[in-house]
Amino acid sequence: MAETIARYILGTIFLVFGLNGFYTFIPIPEFHPFMEILVTSGYIYIVKGIEVVAAVMLLTNRYVQLSLAILTPVVVNIAIYHALLDERNWQITPIILLLTGYLLYTNRQSFQHLFKPKNQ
Repeated sequence: MAETIARYILGTIFLVFGLNGFYTFIPIPEFHPFMEILVTSGYIYIVKGIEVVAAVMLLTNRYVQLSLAILTPVVVNIAIYHALLDERNWQITPIILLLTGYLLYTNRQSFQHLFKPKNQ
């Protein structure tokens, strides 16, 4: 039950903020210079597209492990961005870190093979 709630919350967060990258329905403060580069280059649309696709996978309970594998580097980058570059709107960072960490923990059997050394 807790895993389902965490999955829905994380999926909703990434769906809302991912879609906001395409259709600005939540006001965005003035961009940090790094974010300005991402926006003007169009790279942000790739990131936001990945967020939306992964969010849909979480919300539909399909390919949850793949969604977590895709979102984990995004979450880490969000945390680093807010810790080092732009502290505005940092409040969402601990939430997504905790939710992602919890979901990774509850799905740890799916990722255990990634941490086994290769047999020679």
